[in-house]
Amino acid sequence: MVSYPSNYRTMREKNLAVQHWYFSTTCRIMLLAVLGFFGVLYVTQLSTASTSGYVMKDLNKQIQALQQDNQKLEFEIASQSSMQNLQERLKSTDLVMAGNVQYALLTGSAVAMR
Repeated sequence: MVSYPSNYRTMREKNLAVQHWYFSTTCRIMLLAVLGFFGVLYVTQLSTASTSGYVMKDLNKQIQALQQDNQKLEFEIASQSSMQNLQERLKSTDLVMAGNVQYALLTGSAVAMR
């Protein structure tokens, strides 16, 4: 028979030590701590996602309100720059319509020479 040194453990002893550690209180506490940690992370991510959903919804409402305001302003610009509106505003000023317009023609093609 082969004798083993006393400081070496057999495979059976190693397996029993691992099984003993799996069922020990330390292993259970570590497992519970890991599960608790991941549970807290899950709840944090879930609340962050739901909060960002509400923020996105509010921002979309603001975008829609600003688009409506922009359309109103574009309509106001178009109505103020219409020819009929311009003519009505010109009547209220003291401007006189130009009569016979004469243009001056230059005889030479060069305007300035060096």
